[in-house]
Amino acid sequence: MKNSILTSFLIILLLGSCQKAEEMKFVGETCAVFGTSSDTLKHIVYSFLEHPEASGVDTILLPVRIMGNRTTYDRVINLSVVESKSTAIKETHYKTLENEYIMPADSGLVYIPLIVRNTDPNLSLEPVKLVLQIEANSDFGSYPEMQSTIVTFSNTIKKPVWWDYWQASQSSFPKFSVTAYGLVTKVTGRTEFETSAGGDMSMFYISVYSMLNVWTPFFNAATSGVQTLRTWIEGHPGWVLVKHTGDEYYDFYQELYTSTKYKYGPVSAGSSVFGFFDENGGVVSK
Repeated sequence: MKNSILTSFLIILLLGSCQKAEEMKFVGETCAVFGTSSDTLKHIVYSFLEHPEASGVDTILLPVRIMGNRTTYDRVINLSVVESKSTAIKETHYKTLENEYIMPADSGLVYIPLIVRNTDPNLSLEPVKLVLQIEANSDFGSYPEMQSTIVTFSNTIKKPVWWDYWQASQSSFPKFSVTAYGLVTKVTGRTEFETSAGGDMSMFYISVYSMLNVWTPFFNAATSGVQTLRTWIEGHPGWVLVKHTGDEYYDFYQELYTSTKYKYGPVSAGSSVFGFFDENGGVVSK
């Protein structure tokens, strides 16, 4: 009898607790903030060189989440650019923002597209910065600490940690430069390479294949002269080699990505040795 009473009491207590849990709501002003889960999105760093598939334009997805209660109806998110703190130029470096974005009904997270452009040659020299702010409106309140973020983007990059490993282990792998990085990632189609100490051996074997069977044949063909490079191009549709009209050099680039061209030609006047030239005018070499 005592056990039955105790069991009944526990069931009633459990049901009561579940009902209270269902009734619990966020107390306070509901806000839209940058980030996912409980993190805060403070800074995004983007390089077009890390995305060789981007054809002069790309989309960065900005996560915006609800801090508060969801609703059964759509709500409006207003996003603005803090002009006084930004160096990116509207319609030159990024597409003008929409007047409003939508947080769908019953949703707690949405990704806002930021369209960035790689048409300014100066992006190869220095990055630009875009400071964004979520504005309070009739749907969402103000929480300044989590309602701003910085997006920095460029067409340049710092040397990745795997570069030294492959330069030391492969005779055809060049010294690091922005141009060398662009060539390696565009020719191989990879922006990440594993090292033998990385732990992921399957990725390491893929990296070895990319180096030995993709990059090395290309580099050997290019350094052997125009004809061997043209032969390589015949087997790799999409790449072109165009002779300059005023000198002995060429532009090497992908037809889909004409904003990024690599200077190619004799390493010195009258030389039979050919190669690519980096952003500083030096030869891309081992």
